[in-house]
Parts: sequence; structure tokens; C-alpha cells
Amino acid sequence: MKQIRKLLVANRGEIACRIFGTAREMGISTVAVFSDEDAQALHVKLADEAIAIGGNKAAESYLLMDKIIAAAKQTGADAIHPGYGFLSENAAFAKRCKEEGIIFVGPSATAIEKLGSKSAAKELMRKAGVPVVPGYNGDDQNLARFEYEAEEIGYPILLKASAGGGGRGMRIVNNKPDLAPAFEAAKREAQNSFGDDKLLMEKYFHKAKHIEFQVLGDEQGNYVHLGERECSLQRRYQKVIEEAPSPSLSNELRKEMGDAAIAVARAAKYTNAGTVEFLLDEKRNYYFLEVNTRLQVEHPVTEMVTMVDLVRLQLQIAEGQPIPAYLQQAEHAPMHAIECRICAEDAANNFFPSSGTILYWREPDMENVRVDTGVETGSKVGVYYDSMLAKLIVVEESRQQAIRLLLKALDELVVLGVTTNKDFLKSLLQHPSFTDGTFDTKLIEREFDPYINLPDDTTTAEILAAALTYHLSLQTKSLSHSPSLTNWRNIFYQPHKIEVELIGETYPISYLQLSAAYFQVQANGELLNVQLLDSKEEYFYLQINNVRRHFFAAKQQDSFYVQHPLSGTHQVKLLPRFLNAKAAEKASRYVSPMPGEILKVLIKPGDKVIAGQPLLVMISMKMEMTIEAKIDGVVEEIFVAEKSFVQANSILLNIK
Repeated sequence: MKQIRKLLVANRGEIACRIFGTAREMGISTVAVFSDEDAQALHVKLADEAIAIGGNKAAESYLLMDKIIAAAKQTGADAIHPGYGFLSENAAFAKRCKEEGIIFVGPSATAIEKLGSKSAAKELMRKAGVPVVPGYNGDDQNLARFEYEAEEIGYPILLKASAGGGGRGMRIVNNKPDLAPAFEAAKREAQNSFGDDKLLMEKYFHKAKHIEFQVLGDEQGNYVHLGERECSLQRRYQKVIEEAPSPSLSNELRKEMGDAAIAVARAAKYTNAGTVEFLLDEKRNYYFLEVNTRLQVEHPVTEMVTMVDLVRLQLQIAEGQPIPAYLQQAEHAPMHAIECRICAEDAANNFFPSSGTILYWREPDMENVRVDTGVETGSKVGVYYDSMLAKLIVVEESRQQAIRLLLKALDELVVLGVTTNKDFLKSLLQHPSFTDGTFDTKLIEREFDPYINLPDDTTTAEILAAALTYHLSLQTKSLSHSPSLTNWRNIFYQPHKIEVELIGETYPISYLQLSAAYFQVQANGELLNVQLLDSKEEYFYLQINNVRRHFFAAKQQDSFYVQHPLSGTHQVKLLPRFLNAKAAEKASRYVSPMPGEILKVLIKPGDKVIAGQPLLVMISMKMEMTIEAKIDGVVEEIFVAEKSFVQANSILLNIK
């Protein structure tokens, strides 16, 4: 029987950190690989050894199997864990590892070929008698063939990348005129994400649930499943909140679908950990969707309800050990786990990715709460990889208790310096359709488009006053009365007027600083007496109108990130005195909503455009965004070109 001595993780971020943790507990030495962008990343620090593989984009680093194999040989690693994404479902990589005498912690190359391709997997399931979604998965990838098959299946249809998942390359098409542009965009995104632009087509269901089963197989021919996960809360085809068990299944349906999942694994002679995904329609009919031949992002919810370490099992199975006998007959305690993904994105701005430096990171220290993360205070959040920073997971005796605990854990998680979806997640968890379990995959699209993250009217003034107090306290601490903003003054007993920006709105503030720690603030129509009781780095404690509250804050240039559990996290920008921010805005000017690469320029100077017309296509954190015309007009100037990289707020073009 093989025994792993040194493990290289061919991945980055939270999943690499998570795998290193289990390897260390098992006495296995660890090796990290890192791109130029990730040179200071947390996963690099946590490994026993780390090897630079160069480049910034995944295609220049984590997707190059030659570099990964070379790193394994250089460090003497006898096993490679691919994590998820990147090379995790690449049959050629699994085969290459075997040829090089390196243990691949995952299924065989043959199983990946059978199941890793959605089209091949569906054909195998048809033969095994497992129901599949109607669709087309042929080799003819011409648009004309897709148009013909779409008419046969009937609109709406869903285009999907055949070589991977995670929502990359997915497009819903409701009618024939929309098929051609969606087809082109899906192919391009699939090529960028997986190096393979092959697509398949499925019938699309407007109201459906996404249910998946965790399966395990070993070299001795044993197969088990560890229950299901409910993954129906999705945005842009990526999961946002997952839980186990599903509130949607009866015991009878759970057994039937579990048996089908085992049949899928057995048909493919599957080894190691995998996930069988099903679609559940309104009539409770289920259809096979695909098999993810790897560890899933949401695997912790299964671990929390079963108390099983899936990575440990993966490593043991890769060593040739059988699935433990107790798992083959186990009945688990009726616990409920929920996971939410903490992503660097601005939910109130069309979920555009957010990048920058994490100025302060603090995890909740609570019983039954787990945090899987790849970042820390000082971590750089770039634009080349997925936007997920961490996963917050809780477990409780009931679903209602788990929801309550997760809401509190989100309050306790502090992230300052980049915008995250934390407050959006709290809104989701409290939505009636989620709390009663009736939600489906389109809930976010129906109910949270657009999503507006405004503090309550009673707290807006307090957020503004807290940001101002933090700014003034920093000046006092530095013993400098020369403010960082033009024309600002900090003289006791003299009233001052300033302007700040919060969620795109400009607010005038009057304040009187009576001492180093006491202020009177007039903001948003309220008069607040504010006393600074204590401050330590990012933490400060205020008394506002006789109510004491603690805040967390951090400064980044002229902006302040302010967080309080009752009002969420907000970015307050302090504006130079006498400057009206709205006066600087022009309807004719288009700026980049995020840092990223320009994929396509769809217009040229002199073109007439109409409101809503696509102008540019950008990509950031592997997600495409289309910049559309806000007004009718004529293109005056274009300041970017295809393949160029732009920072957030860079001027892209002008339209007259």
C-alpha cells in the first residue's frame, strides 16, 4: 500500500490552506506553488515549502501542468492534490501524474474522461438508466447546429461549458435572436476558464432546485454517499449559500436520489471523492446534471453534519486504503449546516468585483462556527482569480438555529479595505423564501436585482459620524492638526462644514470638536453628541447620544471603511471642502467599474449609439462584464484597446 510523505497542492487561496491543515494533522509534509501575483499569499506562508511558477493569469501558472510537475519533482513531492478548479478535472493531468510516478489525489484519468465532460457523463447516465435533462451534447459545435437543436428542445435553453463548472461559460437563452451573441460569449468564457470552448445545451427550467450528493469510491470497489447538499441559492450560475441536509427532500426522495448517485459512481468505476449533481423541478422530478470529479467548494457543510474530514478520506483512498467500514453503514446525527461564500464584490454595484488590500481581517471566535480562508490582514486581492475570499460555515441542531447563528457570525466577521458581499448574504438569509425553504435557483435574480445596501434611516447619521470621528481621532493621535484633505481644519471649539459620499450620495456634515474625544455632529438631519471612549488600531468605541457602540474602521487614502453589526459595512469618502462630487460627473464619460482586461471594443469613434447598446466587454476575476451606453449619442473618443488592462475608475470612452 502506498503512503504519501510529501503533498504538493496545485492550487491557491482557501482550498490550498484547507488541504495543508489536514495534511499537517496526518504528518504529511506540504508544498505550495504560487504565481507572481500570489508571492505574498497566505497559502504560500502555510506550506512547508513553496515554489514560484511565474506569471499572473491562471493560463500562465496554475493551469500549466509542466510547471506543476516540475515543482513536484524539484521538491520530492510524491503526491499532488489539485483542489478545485484549475487542473482538478483535467484527465490529461491525472494521466501525466501517473506516468511520472506521482499520486494524483482524485479519480482516475479514465473516470474523469467519462464524467468530467458533461456530454460524456450524460450519455453514460442514459445507459445506466439515470434520468437526464433533455439537451444536445454533440461534437458539431457550429452555431447552425445549436440553432437547430434549440428549436427541437424548445426555448428557453441553457448553454454550458462542457469542460468545467462554477458558472463559467453559462448563458440562458430565451429566444432565437439571443442565441448567437450568447453562443459567442459562452465559448469565449469557456476557453478563458478551461482552455476548451466546447459547449453543450440543456432545456432550461425557470423554477428548479439544485441538489447534489457527496459520493466516495475506493480501489476495492466500495461506494458510499454522505448525504446531499442544497445549492439552489445561486447568482450568475455560481453558488452563494449551501446547506446540508436539503430542506426540499422527503426521506423517500432522499433515498431514491442517493441510490441514483451511487449508481452514477458505480457506472463510472469512480474512485476518491466526487459530487453528483441533480436538478429538481417543481413536480419533484429529478434529472442528472453532471459529476464534479473533485472536491467541491461547499464540502464543509457535509463535513460539519457527518463529522468526517473529506480531505483526509481523499488522501487515504489515494494511498489505496478502503473507505472506512463505519462510513459504509453510518447513520449521522440530525444536525444542520449552512455555508456562505465571502466574495470580494460590490453587491450594490451590479456585483462588480472589488480589488485592493485587506486593511483588517478578523474572524468570528464562536462555537460551532468554522472559517475556511486564504486571506489575512494585509492580503492583496487581485483581478486574476476568483473573487472568493473565504467560506463561513455553521452547524446547529436545527435549520432555524443554524440561520440565526450564521447571521451573528457574519456580524462578527470584519473585512475592511475591499468591498464584500457580507451584507448581501445577511439579506439573503432573512428572505422569507429562504427561511421557509421554498427558494429556487432564480431567487436572487427575481428579488435582489438590483440589490441596494442602504443603512436604516436611523443609522445613516451614525455611520457618517463614526467615519468623521475616526478620521479626527487619527489626526489627534498623530499630534498633527494638518489634515490630509485640502482646506480641512481641526481647531477645537470652531464649527466646520464638510461633505462626504456614502453609497453614491453626497451628505453635508457640520461638526464642532469640543475636545480631543468629544464632538457635536449634525448629519442627515440629526444632531449627535459623540464621545470617543476608546480606540485601538481598527477598533473604536463610541457613545452616541448616550448609547455606546463599538465600530471597526480603516483608512485607505480619503476613504474610510466603517463596520458595525447593526448597520453593516460601508465605505465613506471624505470629499475636499467646497467640492460637490455630483458636479464632476458627466453623462458622456464612461469609467471602468472595476479593474480588469478589455476583451472586446464593439464601437469606434464616430459611431452612433443608442441607450443600452453594448460598447465594451471586460473580464475581471474570470467574470465577463459588458459596458452599455447610458444615453443615445455619438462616440467621441475611445481610450482603451482590446487586450489592454485598466484600473477601476479609468476613463474608457466619451459619448457626445
